[in-house]
Amino acid sequence: MAPAAADQLQVMASGFTKLMVSQVATRLVTFCMNLLVARQLSPEAYGLSAVQFHLITTSILFLSREGFRRGGLRIQEEQSSKESSTTVAGRVLRVSWPILPIGMVLSTAVCGFVLWRSAAQGGDLAYQQAVVAHGVAAVLELASEPLYIISSTRLEFGRRAGIETAAMITKCGVTLLLVLGSSLQPALVFGASQLAFSCVVLGGYMWYGAQLWAQGQLKVHNWRLDSQDRQTLAITGLFSIQAAEKLLLAEGSKLALVGFESSYNQGVYGLVANLGSLVVRLLFTPVEEAAFTAFSRAGLRAAAEPASRGPLASVLAVAVKAVALLGLLAVTFGPCYSYTLLRLVYGQRWSESEAPFVLGCYTAYLLLLAVNGITEAFVHAVLEPSALKAANALLVVFTAAHVLCSIVLVKAGGAAGLVLADTVNMSLRIAFSLWYIRRYFSEVPGFSIRQLLPSSQVLLACCIVSGCLAASNTAFMAPQQLAAHGFWRQAALHVAVGVGCLGVLAMRIVKVERATIAQVSGLRHKQE
Repeated sequence: MAPAAADQLQVMASGFTKLMVSQVATRLVTFCMNLLVARQLSPEAYGLSAVQFHLITTSILFLSREGFRRGGLRIQEEQSSKESSTTVAGRVLRVSWPILPIGMVLSTAVCGFVLWRSAAQGGDLAYQQAVVAHGVAAVLELASEPLYIISSTRLEFGRRAGIETAAMITKCGVTLLLVLGSSLQPALVFGASQLAFSCVVLGGYMWYGAQLWAQGQLKVHNWRLDSQDRQTLAITGLFSIQAAEKLLLAEGSKLALVGFESSYNQGVYGLVANLGSLVVRLLFTPVEEAAFTAFSRAGLRAAAEPASRGPLASVLAVAVKAVALLGLLAVTFGPCYSYTLLRLVYGQRWSESEAPFVLGCYTAYLLLLAVNGITEAFVHAVLEPSALKAANALLVVFTAAHVLCSIVLVKAGGAAGLVLADTVNMSLRIAFSLWYIRRYFSEVPGFSIRQLLPSSQVLLACCIVSGCLAASNTAFMAPQQLAAHGFWRQAALHVAVGVGCLGVLAMRIVKVERATIAQVSGLRHKQE
């Protein structure tokens, strides 16, 4: 592989490894906390945190900072001297300071709307206080954002991993302590835990900022914007518009759920989304974020020298194929083990609800999430400003289609209908990304979209294993079998079949995709 491609893969592999370690630690703790909390709360109460409060926090944070995050990573950094690092830090501060006032305005608007809606529906005081707490927590977290962007431009993934780990563990501890040891209403518990999370994030980055200041690397000698700053702000504006559209694309289904479904169904969907997205948060999100950083740095060179796009195509192919293999495992095993997992982890109350079917659908949706994360990260990293405007216009169409599908399908199929609406949305986004990727690499000899996909042998093996697992599920986990022999005996037999199939499939993947695995593994060991 060419040196340029290897450099970018090393950036991505290093960042992925550090972020994944953080994600594994924090998400496993989060999973355990969600498990204990879900057993203590009713679906209606659980839906507050998983759906309603999640929408409040995500809306404020995503709209306020996502455009600045993506635009900030476009700032070119010459890493040959200490002066260049100081210059970049100052440039980031000059263009990112509006995040906080924007966040304060958005927090006031979002929380004000929710409070008005709650008052109109006769909402209780505890819920309204929790809404305010989430708004304040979002503003506190946004205060740390310029320092987050500085650490990202320096590729300091380890620092971010440490701060996120500490913040999430604190949030989990506060939530669990208050749920088990206090008489606070669930809404207030969730508000207090979110405030604790934001305080730790802000404190961590303030400490990082103090270190940079002591080293003389956090000084802004001139707050006047130069041409490069204005260019960064212009593209940040485009990314911010895109962020609003992506927010509707990502959360439109939950908005429809809040608007048209009961609190019980919100809780069921929230539990499935938290459990089903565990793989996304452990693996796919760190890969996507590290990939965007690597693609942004490589894309600057490739834009100036189109002939150098060949190595970049290799980077993209390895990244997409790697996450697609992980997604295929979810598709293969998820639907047949969703009931067993919910029964083991959350108990019979949840396993006998709609949750197993919805979780099975969600695991199939994970494959699309995996592929879209990398392809969209690449497209956003290399798009020129004029192309970004066209992409934003297309996202408007996708957003409208997604919202319409969400409203129609949630009425027809409940939580499962939401997953189907998300699938339609994700398919449209992948189709656009693949179209642009094909166009971008049109001058690269021998490039084909087929290079991004796992081999046909792997796909065939997954289909065969999926059929075997479906037969096992029918033979061991049918209601009459559970009634006759008991859950634990039948579940053990079903899991044993799954373990055997996983071993066979893993050996087949290693044999067929040896080159892809060797590239990713080799780069990881090189970083170590």
